[in-house]
Parts: sequence; C-alpha cells; structure tokens
Amino acid sequence: MKTVLFSIAAALALWGCGREEPATQTKVEEIRQGEKAADQAKPLSTTSLTQIVKEALQSESSLDARRIDVENRDGAVALHGRVATEEQKEKAGRIVSSVGGVKSVDNRLTIDDAASTGATTELPR
Repeated sequence: MKTVLFSIAAALALWGCGREEPATQTKVEEIRQGEKAADQAKPLSTTSLTQIVKEALQSESSLDARRIDVENRDGAVALHGRVATEEQKEKAGRIVSSVGGVKSVDNRLTIDDAASTGATTELPR
C-alpha cells in the first residue's frame, strides 16, 4: 500500500514539474525578449558613457570626484587626477570597471599626501 501511494505521489510530482504556469511562461518570454533587445542595442555614445562614469564616481561619498578627470575612447576609460589614499584609487577603478559599457580601465590616479592629511600647500609671498 505504501509503495502504491509513493508511486502515485511521485508520478504527480513529476507531472507537476513538467507544467509551467502561463504567468511563468510569459515572464520567461519577456526576459528572452529583453536579452535579445540588449544584444541588439546600440552602444552608448562616448559622451554618454563618460557622463555615466563621472556620475558613478560622484555617487561615492568617500571620493572627491571633482579631482578625477575621466577620458573615454570607445569604452576604454582612463582616470587622471589625485586621490588621498591607495584605497580610494583602487575604489575608483572598481567603480568605473563596474559601469556597463566600460571595456577597460587605465587607472592613472596619483596619491596626494597633502589630501590625506588635510594639509594645504601655501605659496610663498
């Protein structure tokens, strides 16, 4: 008797696994269409990608993005400027590399010791 019940339960479970609900089928189709559209999408313009990279850097409160210049050539992004610490330099590189459309990052940021201590350089009079 237990074997018969187990067999029926297993058969019902397998039958239920093979069926997809209409809502699930619709979602799968929507995802496929979205992926197809993304594959066919035009790449971002150089100006748009540069702006997105700058905004991504500005969104990080631990970076002074005003001191970072962004150069973009067809998705190859170079960073120029100064940051206070090596950690900030690495963070800026990670942020930029995570932006969609960025193919490579050339992190040329330099460490500014005066920025890390808060010291300012006073010009002689």
